[in-house]
Amino acid sequence: MRHIAIAVLLIAAPLHAAEDEAVQRLIEERACRDCDLSGADLTGADLIDVYATYTVFDGATLSGANLSDGFMPFARFAAADMTGAVLDRLNARQSIFTDADLTDAQGVEAALPGATLAGALMAGATFTNAYLMGANLSDATITGADFSGVDLTGAVLTNVDLTDTTLEGAVLDNAGLSGAVLCRTVMPDGSRDDRGC
Repeated sequence: MRHIAIAVLLIAAPLHAAEDEAVQRLIEERACRDCDLSGADLTGADLIDVYATYTVFDGATLSGANLSDGFMPFARFAAADMTGAVLDRLNARQSIFTDADLTDAQGVEAALPGATLAGALMAGATFTNAYLMGANLSDATITGADFSGVDLTGAVLTNVDLTDTTLEGAVLDNAGLSGAVLCRTVMPDGSRDDRGC
């Protein structure tokens, strides 16, 4: 049994060192393509203008991190803690944010076309003038959020909760709103929709 425990430690140590090296490279060199940062602690990290295509952040902690102006298409943020993160002008097209916690996150003019945000928690988030064309937001919780001016053309909004959310000026052409909860929701034309209250 002791030999198994030692073997596990010997395997885990290099894996942890590799993760630390990838985190250091991401922060210092501003680039980390195809890196695996699953579960990494990047709380409050300065990731402005970072290049991280195809990088995996699944289960990582990015609360309060600043990813503004980053280039992260095809990255994975599944179940990541991104509470209060800043994603202004982030290019994360076709990235995966399934079940990520984006509570109070800010993504002004973020480019997330084709992204998967299914089941994401986006309560209180501000994504004004963001680009979410063709994105999948099914089963997401987007309550008390500001999505003014967002382009949601062709987006999937099935069963999304939009209670107390502002969509004023948003583009919803061909967006699927089947089962969406609209309660005190400000619609693109400025009218209020309470049919789901």
